[in-house]
Parts: sequence; structure tokens; C-alpha cells
Amino acid sequence: MLDATAALLGEIGYDGLSIGAIALRAGVGRQTIYRWWDSKSAIIGEAVVDGVIALADPLFDSEPPATPAEWLARFAGTLAQPQTVQMIRALAAAAAEDDADSEALYARLTAPAHAQLVALILASAPSASAHEAEVRADAATGALLYRVLTRRSIDEATVAELTRLVTG
Repeated sequence: MLDATAALLGEIGYDGLSIGAIALRAGVGRQTIYRWWDSKSAIIGEAVVDGVIALADPLFDSEPPATPAEWLARFAGTLAQPQTVQMIRALAAAAAEDDADSEALYARLTAPAHAQLVALILASAPSASAHEAEVRADAATGALLYRVLTRRSIDEATVAELTRLVTG
């Protein structure tokens, strides 16, 4: 069922995905899917946590960003991609629906990226405390994710202003 979800997500995207389509592709009844998952976002969340759906991560898949500005620009660029937007919305829903999914998604996806941004902030603003760097990283990533979740664009001016705020 997780494999069917991954395949369909790649073929038709989140908006076109349905429990019925997953069941049909997996060769099971819809009730079987609902026995394990309450929604399509929940099954997607589990597929990501289990590694069935692999997410490309430009923050870690290439040379690591050297500055908070570079980190924010890469993150914003990733969030501007339509397939990423759909995935972020699905994963946010999965995290909101289930505490275990929330913790697993945080540990697998959010925590490493957040730690990377915190380290870059501390390197670029040596007078910042660890707590201050954490809060700055939360504010910047939260602002960008908020724009994705509320269907607002992320433009260069927004990224520049967040960079200014993050680096103090």
C-alpha cells in the first residue's frame, strides 16, 4: 500500500491522489487502507518516515550551504517547487493528525535542516546565544513554511528580509 501510494504520488500528485486510487493500485479494498490510515496524508507521512517515498533535499544532497543566506535561498527554492509544496502540505497534515508521525517527521526531515541553520547562524553571528540562534532559525523556517501552507509566494525580497533578521 505504501509502494502504491509512492507510485501514484509521483504519477498524479497529491491533489489527484485518493484512498480509492491507492486501494485500486495496491489491489486491496478501501476499508483495508482505512483500517491502517485515517487519510491520504497519514499514509504519505508513513511512506516518508519508512523511506518508501524519498525526498530530495538540496540542503544535504550537495555541497552544504556556507551561510544562512545560502541556506535560506536553497530552502526557499525548494519550497517554490510545486511537487514540494504538495508534499509539505501533506506532511503538515500528517504531523497534525498523529503525534508519532509528527515526531518521526521532525527527526527525519526537520531536525537535521534546523540544526544546520542554527550552526550557520552561530557561525555568522558569534555574539548570538544558542537559544537566540534556535529562535532565529525557528522564525525563518516558520515564516517560509507559513507562506507555503497559506499559499503565498516566496519572493527574493522575503528571503532577503529573513536573512537580515536571522543574521541580526
